Amino acid sequence: MILVTSCNSNSNTVELNNDDWKDYSVIRLDQSLTNDSINEIHQKFRNYPELYENFYVKMIRAGKKEEISSSKISIETKQKLRLFINDSIIKNILQEIQSKFTNIDYYKNEIGKGLSRYETLFGKTYSPKKIGTFFSLFNADVHEFDSIIWIGLDMYLGSENKIIKLLPTESLPNYIKNKMEEKYIISDVLFGYLMTHNPQYLGDDFLSRMLAYGKISYLMNSILPDEDPENKFRYNKDELKWCENNEKYIWQYIIDQKILYEKDFNKISYFFNPGPYTKNFGSESPAHIGIWLGYRIIEDYAKATDLEIKEILKEKNIQKLLSTYEPK
Repeated sequence: MILVTSCNSNSNTVELNNDDWKDYSVIRLDQSLTNDSINEIHQKFRNYPELYENFYVKMIRAGKKEEISSSKISIETKQKLRLFINDSIIKNILQEIQSKFTNIDYYKNEIGKGLSRYETLFGKTYSPKKIGTFFSLFNADVHEFDSIIWIGLDMYLGSENKIIKLLPTESLPNYIKNKMEEKYIISDVLFGYLMTHNPQYLGDDFLSRMLAYGKISYLMNSILPDEDPENKFRYNKDELKWCENNEKYIWQYIIDQKILYEKDFNKISYFFNPGPYTKNFGSESPAHIGIWLGYRIIEDYAKATDLEIKEILKEKNIQKLLSTYEPK
């Protein structure tokens, strides 16, 4: 997941105007794998058919699509599921998840506040008022299945966790392991939600992609005013500082290399994709700095025009959005 941040104060912060965020509840499907019988696990997952298919059928290869609608579980699926949850390694991982995330009320509340601010801004409703957690077998951090936001808690055990350290880098490269921190949960959830429910497509060239990400990041910053700035970008403080200190250099490189209107994604993808750093900017640079730069451009536009955030999101003229940018 690629996330974005603010490095400065945001005058477009959306205030909470009700206590709806207190109505959110949590579905702890990860706990069912340690506490329930095989039949109980099957019955619980059947309530969420999309997650059932992606977890049972695809991730752990236990179960079939046709079993989703059946209250009975086949002998074959029972055997596969029993082998899975009784595997010593899987047991250890599940124990680590339960130990680290005995209570996730803080995350539920902060996510609920962010979604409530979004609802206030756009008059929309996240009707389930539920946040789900599950064990993804290191395949998924945040996904929306069955109209519910699901968090793969195994992806947030921490880079120093003994199990995470033992995972082969062929499966999870170090640059992913290093960011498997719980501090990114709230931003991951909101960024994924905004990318799905409020996409900002402007075009396929580099500048259009950068500004589209910039709009999403500016919107996320508005509905998560209490989050640490670096967390919203999946950066640490040093990485965010590197971007701030090198903003003019980044911009000059883009101009000199004539990248601004490049449409070949193979030539510009390194500005947006996750990785250990951003190609051509040295190992000290953080990844996906094009997203951070997109935010900066939108931030300058917002300050120069004093427009409300909904008006900023409506603006499709990329030259107009760029016209007020002054790299620092």
